[in-house]
Amino acid sequence: MLPRARAVTLLNYPELARCFRVDPYAMLLRAGLQASALNDADNWLPGEHVLRVIDETADKAQRDDFGVLLGEFRSFGSLGPVSLLLKHEITLRDVIESMIVYRRLINELLNLRLEINGQGSRLLWSLVPGLRSSQGVNLLATMAYRMLVRTTAIAWEPECIHFRHKAPAHAAAFARVFECPLEFDSSFDGMSFSSNSLTSRNAYGDPELAAHARRLLDLIPTIRHKESIVDRARATISLLMQSGQPGATNVASCLGISLRTFQRQLRCEGETFSRLLDDCRRDLSVRYLAESNHSVTAVAQLAGYSTLSAFSRWFVSEFGMPPGKWRKVNLSAKAQYKRSASLVPA
Repeated sequence: MLPRARAVTLLNYPELARCFRVDPYAMLLRAGLQASALNDADNWLPGEHVLRVIDETADKAQRDDFGVLLGEFRSFGSLGPVSLLLKHEITLRDVIESMIVYRRLINELLNLRLEINGQGSRLLWSLVPGLRSSQGVNLLATMAYRMLVRTTAIAWEPECIHFRHKAPAHAAAFARVFECPLEFDSSFDGMSFSSNSLTSRNAYGDPELAAHARRLLDLIPTIRHKESIVDRARATISLLMQSGQPGATNVASCLGISLRTFQRQLRCEGETFSRLLDDCRRDLSVRYLAESNHSVTAVAQLAGYSTLSAFSRWFVSEFGMPPGKWRKVNLSAKAQYKRSASLVPA
């Protein structure tokens, strides 16, 4: 199933686009979306089209902070019915875990994973495998920060917000929105914080109201409860690659099943773990080469290869050219696209 996003993802998009002298309705049509679809915040739209309009508008406006600006003033209410539950969860950990469980009621583009490692913890986020959008990730980061830090009644701050892409040219919006340290060219997208923060109490926490909200959410028919094991595995591998632990045993453990059961279910759906791992490596490698300043050697390590030569051989087999050459060709094509986009009448 193709991932979808609620129309509220584009809340205030027309106004923001006009601020940069870009015709929002022309950009929506170009991306395959009707302007009328934005009238109802709960309309479900093709996720790929939503990301396309955000990225192409950012390119035309020449604003690499467009995703951050789009999410800057989001409130709890923009999460839809899930906000009723999050508002009344007891602790920060409860809020995060509920966001993970009900993330597909917010939109279907989002993967989330909470990692607790002793005194330090991380909340990792990414787009579902197969989708790439630096502005989509920036919007996601902005919304996650605002929901967890600025609009909850929990007194806490993350230690750092991490971005896998390179530092933006328009850094002022990032500094204004994220009132904590930022790390670009990071090994993961997400936030890091003290594990002690997870027990921080929500001033509006109410277990009875939270339980009532949870029962109501479970009745909503638009949530897609049945994900295939392949889809679940892809999402899990994508997140585990950020921490360098995407082995089959770890993936099975995260899915709550034995390795043997995991392998059997993959076979039943005509898939293998090695193919899934290669798919995720392709997505991750291409994103780092296209959007970050990491060296090719660093990208090889982030993709799970211990040597540059092994990574290069794999990359050539997948893309027909060495990773360094692929990066040059992609950057040249992207620069040409931006030049042509800026010439298209708004």
